[in-house]
Amino acid sequence: MTFSILIPVYKAENYLEETVASVLRQKGDYEIVLVEDGSPDASGALCDKLSAAHPGIIRAVHNPHRGTVYTRRTAVREARGEYLIWLDADDILQDHALETLSAALAETPRPDIVLYDLSYFFENGQPDVVRPPIFPERKLISGEKKEIYEMLISTNLLDGLVLKMIRADLMKNDPTDYTPLMDNPYSEDVCHCLWPITQAETILLLPDVLYRYRIHDGSVMHVFDEKAMDKRFNTARLALFEGFMKQWGMDDEEHLTKLKANAYKSIANDAMYFWEEGKNKAAVKAFVKRFNREHPELRSIAKSGCLPLRQRLILKLFTQNRIGLLVAMNKVYRKLRA
Repeated sequence: MTFSILIPVYKAENYLEETVASVLRQKGDYEIVLVEDGSPDASGALCDKLSAAHPGIIRAVHNPHRGTVYTRRTAVREARGEYLIWLDADDILQDHALETLSAALAETPRPDIVLYDLSYFFENGQPDVVRPPIFPERKLISGEKKEIYEMLISTNLLDGLVLKMIRADLMKNDPTDYTPLMDNPYSEDVCHCLWPITQAETILLLPDVLYRYRIHDGSVMHVFDEKAMDKRFNTARLALFEGFMKQWGMDDEEHLTKLKANAYKSIANDAMYFWEEGKNKAAVKAFVKRFNREHPELRSIAKSGCLPLRQRLILKLFTQNRIGLLVAMNKVYRKLRA
């Protein structure tokens, strides 16, 4: 079997059938593995219904509720295909996704990992939003992976596990201890990629959009939650990164600064979003003030010459609690780029 489509399932009863249907439309040699994480809704029963309707194609695995990290590792253990493809239970595979990936495998001597791109789709039917491609042209990386490592450290472009097809044995033989992420799984998906990418001998980069990411009102980004904001600065994630950066020979002060700066910038971007959307500006302002007080290193990081000028400016204004000005500056930047 070529592909195992791995779908973690939790509170997904409203979307799962549509998600699974997007896979069943595909042409290719595949299985679908639904790993249900003790969901309190009807997701578990729906997994069993889908499995019964498509025997030999869909398998349902049920866990007591233990969270995303445990669910992912269960999915990896259960997979029988040569390559693993991740699909969130409310998203959709493009109709041609498996055909495109099958063609890529036929044209390229069995790459260890294939990276591709996504679009955003909306429940109100408006056209998909396609972002500028991460990789404008098809490219095979063999041996030297500094380009990939730099992107992982300094950006969030490669964070999504759903943007990667990974050879199964790379994920099955991963010795990484993921238990530190159990209490705070925020942005945990990129962590599952670090060992496979480190071990990979070949990585194929595709410009193709093979995944559709759903934007809906149930997103946590529609409600400002101070505790959730704190979790976005995930120290366990940073510690895991630092261990791999040592293996990459990139644990110098400059790259460690870039790693933390990117994490801080993510907090600043989220604060800007909630401010611009009018999501309780007083609470956002209070959070930013407290966050800066609890992270004094951010002031020195904001001055680091290894960071791009725009990133330094964002972090500087953030440390000064000037969220309104930061939002205004970001609006101008978006207009200039349009």
